[in-house]
Amino acid sequence: MAESRDNLIDAVLEQYRRFARAMQRASEPFWRELDLTMAQLRTLFTLAHEGSASIGQVAEAQRVSLPTASHLVERLVQAGLATREEDPADRRRMVVRLTPAGEELVNKIRHGGDRQLRGWLGHLSHDDIAALLRGMTALAIAAERHAPPRDCGEGGGRPPPRPARPLAAAQRTSAETEESED
Repeated sequence: MAESRDNLIDAVLEQYRRFARAMQRASEPFWRELDLTMAQLRTLFTLAHEGSASIGQVAEAQRVSLPTASHLVERLVQAGLATREEDPADRRRMVVRLTPAGEELVNKIRHGGDRQLRGWLGHLSHDDIAALLRGMTALAIAAERHAPPRDCGEGGGRPPPRPARPLAAAQRTSAETEESED
């Protein structure tokens, strides 16, 4: 007797939780060493998204008061992750941007698990990787179609998510990579 759709979904969710726990265990040392509050991390990512921003823009994006935004930025400046400079167009205004160390930290947070994941994927058979690619592609497409739109706030400005690579192109790239490794 074939498993019901609901049972299959439950099984997928359980495997996802197992995988998430393994990723969490693998990343714990990094997160333990990180000496930033959640509000400071959000500010770091706001600056990464904006490129540069005034304290007022940081406050608006974080939905906090100007003094709170100023304090958050100051902590990032003290940590060497951001700089605060006079706006050349308006010397009364301060502009905040990430330092190279701040950009590196954002990149590490966004992509730090890639190396671990690549290693785990390397232990799978070609068929398992291809099946996982098909499933992940289908899930990404469903998520993109049914996810709520981003809250762009006043002025909008956030770019739409990148479209997923078509499955055939992803498989072709996977096959080309394998051929070049042989």
